Amino acid sequence: MESSVKTALDTFSNPTIHLIALFENCLGYKWTIYLLTQIRQGINRPSSLVKTKKELTAKVLIQCLTRLIQFGIVEKLTYPELPPHVEYRLTPFGQEFAEILDQIEFLQQQFKMNGDRAIENLKLPH
Repeated sequence: MESSVKTALDTFSNPTIHLIALFENCLGYKWTIYLLTQIRQGINRPSSLVKTKKELTAKVLIQCLTRLIQFGIVEKLTYPELPPHVEYRLTPFGQEFAEILDQIEFLQQQFKMNGDRAIENLKLPH
């Protein structure tokens, strides 16, 4: 079993630049957050991942996973068997990053609730 270890941290000496690049070049892509969610749920083989959404193509899947590997969020595990067996899993950084995504989702839900209340308040007679 081998693991991909080269990350964007190897490329950028300034952590701030790394985080900016992470957001601009990785998370802004349509399938990134979706794939992270699937991998967290245990769907970690390419064939299984591509079957989770009809619109997701194998080419786009590999491009997105490659970016996630480059930024150290996901690692690729290759098992020496026939046929080849490949899995993806979150790195420790990826697990921490996923927790941040959970917090963002929580904030979004709170914002929606507050927004709904604000709309209700507008409907009340003054």
